[in-house]
Amino acid sequence: QIEGRIIDCAWTVAFDPKYDKLLEAVKEATNTGIKTAGIDVRLCDVGEAVEEVMESYEVELDGKVFPVKCVRNLNGHSMGPYQIHAGKSVPIVKGGDATRMEEGEFYAIETFGSTGRGHVVEDLEC
Repeated sequence: QIEGRIIDCAWTVAFDPKYDKLLEAVKEATNTGIKTAGIDVRLCDVGEAVEEVMESYEVELDGKVFPVKCVRNLNGHSMGPYQIHAGKSVPIVKGGDATRMEEGEFYAIETFGSTGRGHVVEDLEC
């Protein structure tokens, strides 16, 4: 951190090329979210742009084709001094919060793609 500013950054890597198309979909969606974000942009507009790109992909795994889906219940977020999650959520699907990004704010644009249901269920067991 520098003066309380924290970096929240991660990329997924796979060591099997069959997942390359899924990684490409998520990376392209992330880049689209970053390009869309800015002062006075509605959070829901970022989510809609991310969803449009990510869900335009399909992945072939073991001879079967799967659509790539956004994980609807995971999202990005605003960040504040010494706060990794500062209150505003950045959806990765259309129809979210119409709150606008403001000058001086910091965001983690986080995208999550899946060939499954597009929803994470937390069961608290590892």
